[in-house]
Amino acid sequence: MNIKSPVDNLASDNKPSVNLSNQNFLNASWLLKLRWVAVVGQVGTILGSEFVFQIEIPMIWPMGIVIGLTVISNLFLTIWFRRWRQIDQDLQAEISPLPWNLILGLVLIMDMLSLTALLFSSGGPNNPFSLFFFVNLSLSALMLNRRWAWSINLLGLFCFFGLMFEHHQVDDLDAGLFAIRTRQDVSIQHVGTLFAFATCSSVIVYFITRLTDALEIQQQEVRRAQDLQANTDKIEALGTLAAGTAHELATPLSTIAVVARDVEHAFEKHQPDFPGAEDIAEDVHLIRSQLDRCRAIIDRMASHAGQAIGESLEIVTIEEITNAIIDGIQEPDRLEIKHPESASSHKLKVPLDGLSQAIRGLVQNGIDSDPKGNKIQVLIEETDSSWNWIIRDRGEGMSAAQLRRVSEPFFTTKEPGKGMGLGVFLAKNVVRRLGGSVEIESTICKGTKVTVRLPK
Repeated sequence: MNIKSPVDNLASDNKPSVNLSNQNFLNASWLLKLRWVAVVGQVGTILGSEFVFQIEIPMIWPMGIVIGLTVISNLFLTIWFRRWRQIDQDLQAEISPLPWNLILGLVLIMDMLSLTALLFSSGGPNNPFSLFFFVNLSLSALMLNRRWAWSINLLGLFCFFGLMFEHHQVDDLDAGLFAIRTRQDVSIQHVGTLFAFATCSSVIVYFITRLTDALEIQQQEVRRAQDLQANTDKIEALGTLAAGTAHELATPLSTIAVVARDVEHAFEKHQPDFPGAEDIAEDVHLIRSQLDRCRAIIDRMASHAGQAIGESLEIVTIEEITNAIIDGIQEPDRLEIKHPESASSHKLKVPLDGLSQAIRGLVQNGIDSDPKGNKIQVLIEETDSSWNWIIRDRGEGMSAAQLRRVSEPFFTTKEPGKGMGLGVFLAKNVVRRLGGSVEIESTICKGTKVTVRLPK
């Protein structure tokens, strides 16, 4: 049986919920299939009209050339999209570098012009298949953004008016809508037909683009919900990992503490008999103090691993939060803290231990990132809607690639053994659950700025 550990679950959950590149390639695949269906339908219609219904089509060869160009272009696009799909998979990118609106828009424009050419050779707006303009417009509204969809709608309107102005008449398809250029006359039928076409096409494009926008918003909300659930699962996994670690370490640390206390008492008792026993007793006392600190850290591990969700909320001042953040910093003398006078009176309802430990981890990251020992600035500022903790360091900074991954669990820029890569991940989750945010800006060799925002 294959059993995943909490760490395995954290790694496996770190995947994009929806790949936008795959969606674009799926749209392209369906468009290519529809074009093949259109080619088969066009050839079948021409052959059926010519040999079954005995309809004389005067420009059948030019129509064949148009269909042939569609076949050649579709073969080229099929091969090209397959190659790009392989490149896209090799890149493993969530968003493909291809300009999809431009590519699909040009394909749909070509189809619009091809349909116009076929209708021009076979009766123009009298041809019943002129209704396929609405199919092309629907596809453009479904696959492209608003600007492209409305542009193709305008092109469709221009093409339809062009067919009304001039087309090759097919007597068997004559519905009474003659070419304007041939008759030198614009009838009420021309005006009504053009107005009906413009109205129908605009309504189709408007409502489909509205629906696709609404669907995209819904998909974004689903993705956010999936990301939130994934983060919740990670936090639960960390809580399980922390609880197991605390349970496993509690017994050996207790044993070491007992032995260290006995050794310390023994040296204190026999200090006159052993030269240097005082120094050894001090070292043993230091060991005991560090063990006590380890026990305190273990006691807080559940909170640090995400169980601050269950921590009771306290009404505390901004100054108390800041003091709790400073408590436990390894080099507090390197901090340069500035806060307004109102910090001592303004209060927030927060889980004090969880929040202070989350921000403390960000401050400690700033200290660790600067081996030169420069001061770490911690600025607390008040805005109309939030309290902000701004942490600035002048350390090594992060590259753009590192900055994109900095909030992933178990990703760290520190040397092996100096960090687990959980500080930023946990801080973001704790602050986000309080309705706030954590923003990180960094430049190589110039340092990092972290802004923690908490709503009032």
